[in-house]
Amino acid sequence: MNDVLIVEDHPFVAHATKELISHNYPLLQISVRSSATAVRSALSDPTKVWHRILLDLDVPGAHGLSLATELRDRGLAGITCVVTAMHRQDFVAQAKAMGFLGYIIKATPVDAFASALDQIFRGERCFAAAPPVDRMRDETTLRITRRQAQVLDLVRSGFSSKEIGRALGLSEGTVNNHINAAMAALNVKTRSHAVTKAIEGGMLSQAPGPHPEATRLGAQ
Repeated sequence: MNDVLIVEDHPFVAHATKELISHNYPLLQISVRSSATAVRSALSDPTKVWHRILLDLDVPGAHGLSLATELRDRGLAGITCVVTAMHRQDFVAQAKAMGFLGYIIKATPVDAFASALDQIFRGERCFAAAPPVDRMRDETTLRITRRQAQVLDLVRSGFSSKEIGRALGLSEGTVNNHINAAMAALNVKTRSHAVTKAIEGGMLSQAPGPHPEATRLGAQ
Protein backbone atom coordinates (compact mmCIF):
# COMPACT_ATOMS: atom_id res chain seq x y z
CA MET A 1 0.00 0.00 0.00
CA ASN A 2 2.76 2.42 -0.96
CA ASP A 3 1.22 3.97 -4.08
CA VAL A 4 0.36 7.67 -4.21
CA LEU A 5 -1.54 9.24 -7.11
CA ILE A 6 -1.14 12.95 -7.81
CA VAL A 7 -3.84 14.31 -10.12
CA GLU A 8 -2.45 17.59 -11.47
CA ASP A 9 -2.13 19.04 -14.99
CA HIS A 10 0.32 21.84 -14.16
CA PRO A 11 3.82 20.33 -14.58
CA PHE A 12 5.53 22.63 -12.08
CA VAL A 13 2.91 22.06 -9.36
CA ALA A 14 2.95 18.31 -9.98
CA HIS A 15 6.76 18.21 -9.76
CA ALA A 16 6.89 20.35 -6.61
CA THR A 17 4.24 18.25 -4.87
CA LYS A 18 5.99 15.02 -5.87
CA GLU A 19 9.33 16.33 -4.59
CA LEU A 20 7.78 17.37 -1.28
CA ILE A 21 6.18 13.97 -0.75
CA SER A 22 9.32 12.09 -1.84
CA HIS A 23 11.44 14.09 0.59
CA ASN A 24 9.19 13.32 3.56
CA TYR A 25 8.12 9.82 2.53
CA PRO A 26 10.95 8.29 0.45
CA LEU A 27 9.43 4.79 0.41
CA LEU A 28 6.25 5.86 -1.37
CA GLN A 29 5.80 5.16 -5.08
CA ILE A 30 4.33 8.27 -6.69
CA SER A 31 2.42 8.48 -9.97
CA VAL A 32 1.20 11.66 -11.67
CA ARG A 33 -1.83 11.84 -13.97
CA SER A 34 -2.95 15.03 -15.71
CA SER A 35 -6.47 14.30 -16.98
CA ALA A 36 -9.68 12.60 -15.90
CA THR A 37 -9.19 9.90 -18.55
CA ALA A 38 -5.68 9.14 -17.30
CA VAL A 39 -6.96 8.98 -13.72
CA ARG A 40 -9.63 6.44 -14.65
CA SER A 41 -6.97 4.32 -16.37
CA ALA A 42 -4.72 4.45 -13.30
CA LEU A 43 -7.55 3.50 -10.97
CA SER A 44 -8.35 0.51 -13.18
CA ASP A 45 -4.79 -0.82 -12.90
CA PRO A 46 -5.10 -4.08 -10.89
CA THR A 47 -1.44 -3.89 -9.82
CA LYS A 48 -2.01 -0.68 -7.85
CA VAL A 49 -3.31 -0.37 -4.31
CA TRP A 50 -3.60 3.34 -3.65
CA HIS A 51 -2.52 4.69 -0.28
CA ARG A 52 -3.29 8.36 -0.95
CA ILE A 53 -4.75 10.35 -3.86
CA LEU A 54 -4.16 14.11 -4.18
CA LEU A 55 -6.85 15.44 -6.47
CA ASP A 56 -6.85 18.69 -8.41
CA LEU A 57 -10.46 19.40 -9.39
CA ASP A 58 -9.63 21.39 -12.52
CA VAL A 59 -7.91 18.94 -14.88
CA PRO A 60 -8.95 18.22 -18.50
CA GLY A 61 -12.12 16.16 -18.56
CA ALA A 62 -13.25 17.26 -15.08
CA HIS A 63 -15.55 20.09 -14.04
CA GLY A 64 -16.34 21.19 -10.51
CA LEU A 65 -16.64 18.11 -8.31
CA SER A 66 -17.25 15.67 -11.17
CA LEU A 67 -14.01 13.73 -10.75
CA ALA A 68 -14.27 13.90 -6.97
CA THR A 69 -17.72 12.32 -7.22
CA GLU A 70 -16.29 9.51 -9.37
CA LEU A 71 -13.64 8.79 -6.73
CA ARG A 72 -16.31 8.83 -4.01
CA ASP A 73 -18.38 6.35 -6.02
CA ARG A 74 -15.32 4.08 -6.30
CA GLY A 75 -15.01 4.09 -2.51
CA LEU A 76 -11.81 6.17 -2.55
CA ALA A 77 -12.97 9.30 -0.72
CA GLY A 78 -11.38 8.19 2.54
CA ILE A 79 -7.87 8.16 1.03
CA THR A 80 -8.34 11.23 -1.19
CA CYS A 81 -7.48 14.86 -0.47
CA VAL A 82 -8.56 17.62 -2.83
CA VAL A 83 -5.64 19.95 -3.65
CA THR A 84 -6.96 22.86 -5.68
CA ALA A 85 -6.77 26.56 -6.47
CA MET A 86 -10.55 26.84 -6.04
CA HIS A 87 -11.28 28.16 -2.57
CA ARG A 88 -15.04 27.64 -2.49
CA GLN A 89 -16.67 26.99 0.85
CA ASP A 90 -19.49 25.05 -0.84
CA PHE A 91 -16.91 22.68 -2.36
CA VAL A 92 -15.17 22.32 1.02
CA ALA A 93 -18.49 21.48 2.68
CA GLN A 94 -19.39 18.96 -0.03
CA ALA A 95 -15.96 17.31 0.19
CA LYS A 96 -16.45 16.91 3.95
CA ALA A 97 -19.94 15.49 3.48
CA MET A 98 -18.69 13.03 0.85
CA GLY A 99 -16.10 11.67 3.28
CA PHE A 100 -12.92 13.02 1.72
CA LEU A 101 -9.75 13.09 3.76
CA GLY A 102 -9.11 16.78 3.16
CA TYR A 103 -9.29 19.90 1.02
CA ILE A 104 -6.09 21.96 0.68
CA ILE A 105 -5.74 25.25 -1.20
CA LYS A 106 -2.70 25.51 -3.49
CA ALA A 107 -2.08 29.11 -2.41
CA THR A 108 -1.42 27.94 1.16
CA PRO A 109 2.08 29.05 2.35
CA VAL A 110 4.69 26.32 1.80
CA ASP A 111 5.19 25.42 5.48
CA ALA A 112 1.46 25.23 6.11
CA PHE A 113 0.97 23.25 2.91
CA ALA A 114 3.62 20.74 3.97
CA SER A 115 2.04 20.48 7.43
CA ALA A 116 -1.39 19.86 5.88
CA LEU A 117 0.02 17.12 3.65
CA ASP A 118 1.67 15.54 6.68
CA GLN A 119 -1.73 15.39 8.38
CA ILE A 120 -3.23 13.77 5.33
CA PHE A 121 -0.51 11.13 5.13
CA ARG A 122 -1.03 10.37 8.83
CA GLY A 123 -4.68 9.74 8.05
CA GLU A 124 -5.93 12.89 9.77
CA ARG A 125 -8.60 14.94 8.06
CA CYS A 126 -7.56 18.47 7.05
CA PHE A 127 -9.87 21.03 5.47
CA ALA A 128 -9.23 24.58 4.28
CA ALA A 129 -10.17 27.40 6.60
CA ALA A 130 -11.70 30.60 5.32
CA PRO A 131 -9.10 32.96 3.76
CA PRO A 132 -7.99 35.99 5.76
CA VAL A 133 -10.38 38.93 5.53
CA ASP A 134 -7.80 41.20 3.89
CA ARG A 135 -7.12 38.58 1.22
CA MET A 136 -10.84 38.24 0.53
CA ARG A 137 -11.07 42.00 0.15
CA ASP A 138 -8.14 42.03 -2.27
CA GLU A 139 -9.66 39.28 -4.41
CA THR A 140 -13.07 40.90 -4.60
CA THR A 141 -11.51 44.06 -6.07
CA LEU A 142 -10.31 42.12 -9.11
CA ARG A 143 -12.32 43.07 -12.19
CA ILE A 144 -12.19 42.36 -15.91
CA THR A 145 -14.36 43.81 -18.65
CA ARG A 146 -17.16 41.94 -20.41
CA ARG A 147 -15.03 41.71 -23.56
CA GLN A 148 -12.04 40.39 -21.60
CA ALA A 149 -14.26 37.74 -20.01
CA GLN A 150 -15.62 36.82 -23.45
CA VAL A 151 -12.09 36.40 -24.80
CA LEU A 152 -10.92 34.38 -21.78
CA ASP A 153 -13.92 32.09 -22.16
CA LEU A 154 -12.79 31.31 -25.69
CA VAL A 155 -9.19 30.87 -24.52
CA ARG A 156 -10.51 28.29 -22.04
CA SER A 157 -12.19 26.47 -24.93
CA GLY A 158 -8.79 26.09 -26.60
CA PHE A 159 -9.02 28.66 -29.38
CA SER A 160 -6.03 30.68 -30.54
CA SER A 161 -5.92 34.48 -30.65
CA LYS A 162 -6.30 34.37 -34.44
CA GLU A 163 -9.39 32.14 -34.19
CA ILE A 164 -10.91 34.30 -31.45
CA GLY A 165 -10.33 37.43 -33.52
CA ARG A 166 -12.03 35.85 -36.51
CA ALA A 167 -15.06 34.88 -34.40
CA LEU A 168 -15.39 38.27 -32.72
CA GLY A 169 -14.48 40.45 -35.67
CA LEU A 170 -11.27 41.66 -34.03
CA SER A 171 -7.66 41.69 -35.12
CA GLU A 172 -5.32 39.15 -33.58
CA GLY A 173 -3.41 42.02 -31.94
CA THR A 174 -6.58 43.40 -30.34
CA VAL A 175 -7.40 39.96 -28.95
CA ASN A 176 -3.91 39.73 -27.47
CA ASN A 177 -4.34 43.19 -25.96
CA HIS A 178 -7.56 42.08 -24.26
CA ILE A 179 -5.86 38.94 -22.94
CA ASN A 180 -2.85 40.89 -21.68
CA ALA A 181 -5.11 43.46 -20.01
CA ALA A 182 -7.07 40.68 -18.29
CA MET A 183 -3.84 39.07 -17.11
CA ALA A 184 -2.67 42.40 -15.70
CA ALA A 185 -6.03 43.02 -13.99
CA LEU A 186 -5.94 39.55 -12.43
CA ASN A 187 -2.25 39.85 -11.51
CA VAL A 188 -1.20 36.66 -13.31
CA LYS A 189 1.44 35.84 -15.92
CA THR A 190 -0.17 33.12 -18.04
CA ARG A 191 -3.41 32.70 -19.95
CA SER A 192 -4.31 29.49 -18.12
CA HIS A 193 -3.81 31.18 -14.74
CA ALA A 194 -5.99 34.09 -15.90
CA VAL A 195 -8.78 31.67 -16.80
CA THR A 196 -8.44 29.88 -13.45
CA LYS A 197 -8.48 33.12 -11.46
CA ALA A 198 -11.44 34.47 -13.42
CA ILE A 199 -13.38 31.28 -12.64
CA GLU A 200 -12.43 31.47 -8.96
CA GLY A 201 -13.56 35.11 -8.84
CA GLY A 202 -16.91 34.33 -10.42
CA MET A 203 -16.06 36.24 -13.60
CA LEU A 204 -16.41 33.05 -15.68
CA SER A 205 -18.71 30.12 -15.09
CA GLN A 206 -17.20 26.95 -13.60
CA ALA A 207 -17.76 25.03 -16.84
CA PRO A 208 -17.78 26.54 -20.33
CA GLY A 209 -21.28 26.76 -21.70
CA PRO A 210 -22.38 26.93 -25.34
CA HIS A 211 -21.86 30.32 -26.90
CA PRO A 212 -22.26 31.53 -30.49
CA GLU A 213 -18.58 32.36 -30.98
CA ALA A 214 -17.41 28.84 -30.09
CA THR A 215 -20.16 27.35 -32.23
CA ARG A 216 -19.03 29.38 -35.22
CA LEU A 217 -15.41 28.44 -34.67
CA GLY A 218 -16.24 24.78 -34.31
CA ALA A 219 -18.09 24.85 -37.59
CA GLN A 220 -15.14 26.31 -39.46
